[in-house]
Amino acid sequence: MTNRFLATIRLVLDAARRGGFRVALIGGFALPFHGIRRATGDVDFLVEAGGADALDGDLLAAGFRRLHRSDDSANYAASCPDYAAVDLLLARRAPSLDMLARADRHRMAQDGLEVPVVDVEGIIGLKVQAIANDPRRRRRDAEDIVTLLAAHPEGLDLPLLEHYFELFEMRDELTALLEEARTRR
Repeated sequence: MTNRFLATIRLVLDAARRGGFRVALIGGFALPFHGIRRATGDVDFLVEAGGADALDGDLLAAGFRRLHRSDDSANYAASCPDYAAVDLLLARRAPSLDMLARADRHRMAQDGLEVPVVDVEGIIGLKVQAIANDPRRRRRDAEDIVTLLAAHPEGLDLPLLEHYFELFEMRDELTALLEEARTRR
């Protein structure tokens, strides 16, 4: 039996390789590469916007159903049990393109597949954006941020994190989350 998540990741990576655009894991599947385990029902990618059309075509050809597509994001439902749902954030602005440039390649334990993964700062930045865009996500995303901060007490680029929080006028939120992370260590 094929792992539907790995099959989906492989499909997206193959499309990116063929199309010559960058992708990197974000969301729940990126967290284990940063020491955090959390269940997730879909696979999230940050995708270089120039590859959006090619990836859309490959997903549709594989039987995915497009639920939404805009200049900034896209969502696809798997139409067969061989794949998992896919959410895409399209990188077209400097902060998200920088996240793609900083993504490190990691080997997946399940089958040795090498996959680019957005760094901790990028994951936190995207979670800040998610909270700003939909305050109903605050509880879960803030919990992920605190868990990431607690798991990485040294070596984080704090000026970059401050920049992400300031982009969404949430600088005070970073202070509170850093303090909560300190209490968990």
